[in-house]
Amino acid sequence: MSFMKETYSRALPIWDDCKETSFVRELQKGTLPMEKFEQYIIQDSIYLKHYARIYGKAIYHSTTLKDIQMFYSALCFVTDKESAVRLNYLKQFGLTDDDIESIAPLPENKNYIVYMLDIAEKGNTCEMLMAVLPCMLSYCYIFRSVASDPQTKKSWYCDLIEDYANEDYLENCKIWSGFAEEKCSGLCDCEREELAEIFEKASRLELGFWDMSYRQHGTITY
Repeated sequence: MSFMKETYSRALPIWDDCKETSFVRELQKGTLPMEKFEQYIIQDSIYLKHYARIYGKAIYHSTTLKDIQMFYSALCFVTDKESAVRLNYLKQFGLTDDDIESIAPLPENKNYIVYMLDIAEKGNTCEMLMAVLPCMLSYCYIFRSVASDPQTKKSWYCDLIEDYANEDYLENCKIWSGFAEEKCSGLCDCEREELAEIFEKASRLELGFWDMSYRQHGTITY
């Protein structure tokens, strides 16, 4: 089994738990309270700013042109295309990215951000990959599953769901999985295990993010 397939196998039960959270289920049905969705969009905006910083750090620490190009392409994807639907929702709530700057992250979000930044400080691009990929890849897995239900098209949140369930997003995830496989598969067993653990921990922090609106004052440890 390839490195990434082994890594996925450890994270899939966590991603399945993400699908079963009240937030995702209500998002799918269109019954999610608007105030919880607004909070999610705000917290996601805070998260994505720091998420983009990780890619910037990865570009700085990359030593090959290919790696620089790959991380740069992901940074552009996060800051441009992935932000389009999010910014549209912010606008509907009367908010802009400038307004978000004065809002503090909730504990679950803060823990996730701190974890990624701690990984990035080490300057190891493989570790950075394992810290950021669960967000991208789990969204693809979760929302493609959610979108497979025809009733999802009736949800008010359909635009957000389809943004992560479409073929273009899937192809980007395949490219990034291939890149991670290429960078990490040749490492020794102990290094691969450490990377898989980072991927798994980041996936658990993803689960905390989905639960965040239903336990605002909870904390996640890693």
